Amino acid sequence: MKITGVELDAVHVNHRGDWIFVHVLTDEGLRGLGELRAGRNYGDGVAAVRELADGIKGRDPRQIEQLVAAFKSPNQNRICALSAIEQALWDILGKSLGAPVYTLLGGRCREEIRLYANINRATTNRTPQGFAKNAAAAVEQGFDAVKLAPFDGLPRAVDSAREAQQGITCMRAVRDAIGPDIDLLVDCHSHFTVKGALEVADAMRNLNLFWFEQPTPESDMAGCVAVKEQCGLRIAGGEGRALRQGFTEVFEQRSMHVVMPDVKIVGGIGELKKVGDMAAGWGIPTAPHGPSGPVSIAAGVHAMLTLPEFLILEYGWGEVPWRHELISPPEAIRHGRIRVNNRPGLGVELNSKVVDAHRIRLD
Repeated sequence: MKITGVELDAVHVNHRGDWIFVHVLTDEGLRGLGELRAGRNYGDGVAAVRELADGIKGRDPRQIEQLVAAFKSPNQNRICALSAIEQALWDILGKSLGAPVYTLLGGRCREEIRLYANINRATTNRTPQGFAKNAAAAVEQGFDAVKLAPFDGLPRAVDSAREAQQGITCMRAVRDAIGPDIDLLVDCHSHFTVKGALEVADAMRNLNLFWFEQPTPESDMAGCVAVKEQCGLRIAGGEGRALRQGFTEVFEQRSMHVVMPDVKIVGGIGELKKVGDMAAGWGIPTAPHGPSGPVSIAAGVHAMLTLPEFLILEYGWGEVPWRHELISPPEAIRHGRIRVNNRPGLGVELNSKVVDAHRIRLD
């Protein structure tokens, strides 16, 4: 079997950007599906996919480790392109063997995957009332874990809880709206100094947070370690790190309690699984990042079904009403859990009618 080409599909989602899907084609008629890191500014990522497509033509798509080793790169756009294509290679391998990807990764150790509803991207009313309304709606749909990023409007290097008071008020409003029994997660997107992070953690201590995500920039490893050791909350992060090598310092420095590799960034499904296994060796659970489209969720589900130390998976809640129908079979979530089907490969295909209804051109 040989790779004959790569095709791209893109759909417009909302003010936060688009979803882009990659198809790897073969001379035996099998097609693999993956998802590219997108959002709003993704021209360089698309160019990287097209460049990589030229390099992999004529190669056997089932030799995944060989292809990843040959084409991995320190360039972020190239590794994201590789991550998307790598997902599609696993899809092809599974289809060629008549087996789900999770079987190829060692078999599943659970029947379903717990999701948390990331309401941040769907919340345009960035007030306490706006966040609370969407959080309550997600809980009404069955999710028992909710995340928001209420500090996004702040500048960098916020040094006190006083400067972050509006975001803290949003967190309190959400806790009041969802009650005491729903897990509440906060993403800080690296807005704080060490002092600011510690003050904000203290101000939110009575909210019973599930985790405190990326309070300080991960480029400051000493600062990350200081916050982890002093704040008294569970620290999560690592979403932007690529390949196993990108997580080495996290484990060696023990800078977080939970790692969040993203299948679209880390190098694909195989690398996501390996990072999870590495983390387990250090006693650290894995909770993949990825408030994106349904294909990347499917990829993350397959990998995490096989990882005993999996914690929870991110789900981009409420962005578009047609999300579930974008893939076939439709994305099925009940009580905040998703079950994988037993179809070969990733087990999902794009629904061409829905794609056509929301398609955008890629230059």
